[in-house]
Amino acid sequence: FLPISDWREEEYNLGLLQNHRLKAIMPISSEITVSKESSYSSANVKLSKLKAVTKSQNDHGNSPAFTLKKGNPYDVHVYYSNEDQRREAMELRDKMKETFQWMRFYSPKDRPIGPHPVPMWEADFGSYENRYRWTEVRKFIEEEHGNLSVLIHPHSLDGDYADHTRNAFWAGNILELRIGGWKR
Repeated sequence: FLPISDWREEEYNLGLLQNHRLKAIMPISSEITVSKESSYSSANVKLSKLKAVTKSQNDHGNSPAFTLKKGNPYDVHVYYSNEDQRREAMELRDKMKETFQWMRFYSPKDRPIGPHPVPMWEADFGSYENRYRWTEVRKFIEEEHGNLSVLIHPHSLDGDYADHTRNAFWAGNILELRIGGWKR
């Protein structure tokens, strides 16, 4: 345990959890996983630079908290809501295409579609063999997302709802996905 001087109390507003407040006592020099007390008590949230990301994405050599389906292990969604953001999103897309040539990239969708509340473009990890590349993609997104919201979600045995909520990673602002009718 760290001496008390190495801890601080932080309060976060997590939009993903319906604007509930979360207080966490965190080490000053590192990240910590905490549980939120509410109707979402099972949601474990990892706090990093005021961005909520889920515990399921473990970068310390451990297995994720879910089992991936065989096939494409992860999708990446990059959102934009105006022309400046669209331009930024396309620049990020070009950088990712150059950096991650093994990924599959799909045409931008310039309107809300499915659970996605604003326009976006999508890429995926292509094959199950690329599941171990999660960390390099996540780090790239954290560094390069700029003013954009980016969602990376797995395709796990937990189902679509879990994959877009508790198993999801967000960089930037967390958007409210249109998933209210999905099986939980």
